[in-house]
Amino acid sequence: MVVGGILIVASSGPTDRALWAMFTAVQFIFGIGVGGEYPVASTSANERAESSAKLQKRRGETVVLVFSMQGVGNLVNTAVIIAIMAGFGQYNAPYDSYALEVTWRLSYAIGLIPLIGILLYRILGLRESAVWQKKREALKAMSGDQGKNVQWRKFSLLMYYYWHRNLGTAASWFVWDFAFYGNKLFQSTFIKIINPTASVIQVLEWTLLNSAVALVGYYFAAFTIDKPWMGRMRMQVMGFSWMFVLFLICAVHYDQLIQPKWIHAFQFMYYFSSFWGQFGPNATTWLLPAELAPTEVRSMCHGFSAAVGKAGALVAGVVFGLVDNRTKFWISAFCGLAGVILTIITIADTTGLDLREGDRRWLAILDGHPEEYTGQAIHPRHLSLFERLLGYGKNYKHEHTDDYTSSAEEQAIAAAKGVEMTPAAPQ
Repeated sequence: MVVGGILIVASSGPTDRALWAMFTAVQFIFGIGVGGEYPVASTSANERAESSAKLQKRRGETVVLVFSMQGVGNLVNTAVIIAIMAGFGQYNAPYDSYALEVTWRLSYAIGLIPLIGILLYRILGLRESAVWQKKREALKAMSGDQGKNVQWRKFSLLMYYYWHRNLGTAASWFVWDFAFYGNKLFQSTFIKIINPTASVIQVLEWTLLNSAVALVGYYFAAFTIDKPWMGRMRMQVMGFSWMFVLFLICAVHYDQLIQPKWIHAFQFMYYFSSFWGQFGPNATTWLLPAELAPTEVRSMCHGFSAAVGKAGALVAGVVFGLVDNRTKFWISAFCGLAGVILTIITIADTTGLDLREGDRRWLAILDGHPEEYTGQAIHPRHLSLFERLLGYGKNYKHEHTDDYTSSAEEQAIAAAKGVEMTPAAPQ
């Protein structure tokens, strides 16, 4: 991210086309960093929350608060651009091309400051978690073809037992990012509908307001996601449902809503959708992929879902550029409906579940005896509708001990994770 950020600021070329070509190429480098940061940040926040009994009950809150910094970044970034433009006196057209170029370069340069600070902190102060280090030491014992075969076997088991979870989190993220980034990319178009005479700086001011509304949504998500009456699945269904309803109203009554008489109602619904987007799928799609997978493959599963989500953003950038404004609302509405259906069918609710239970189940799967795990990870309330239909919860016992004994290797890994294994009780 640091290297990509520096190259973005330094992007240049003899023509605008050449500048754009370099800018696009170095965004790819920056994207590699972001693509790693997403799963690592979510995984790290989950594992650190699991490290103490106090934080364990607030795991969702801890992870979403980390993610809420994205909302803070959106807000601060927009405010910085407004401040720079105001400093150059760029309130109305015609705009000075030099001032605009300095604005975008300086905004990226300012963004480099926290990035470089974080990089230095990680090099000098941050250490990998004990869980990760112990896991790596256990895996060092396996080398050569044996190690490769073990890794391939683990991947095969992951796909067999968790493919539907990965599909659910990835597809949910896809439809969310399709609608979210589609609207974000064309946000200035919608603001122009609300205020046709808006200057660039006025459009940015409306964007700043939208970012503030969205940030409130992040915090609502953080402070309610661990509540038994809310939870992950309900929050995602709720957010997608509001997205469907609000965008459907905008699509059905678009011609009336863009009239001066109803323009404030249109504005309210557009901004209100931002609130429910964050207080819903934007928070949960980032949290769930890391919670629904075992520890050793958690970041990989999260990275896969994040990549599919960004593919949705890419497709939206193309599709939304080919359709009219009303159709954009129709598409966004049905993305919300698709999100509701995907969530109900494929998403398991991990609210209140100790993630070590998921690891216990994974260890049983690795040892070839998944039926011997009878703990909370397969309680019906922690399984998706699809998993319940597959019968994954049939072995759950209301009264159970940690009744699975694994191989020596997995015992060592389990011990590193703080998972206690006890012999199976006589049946």
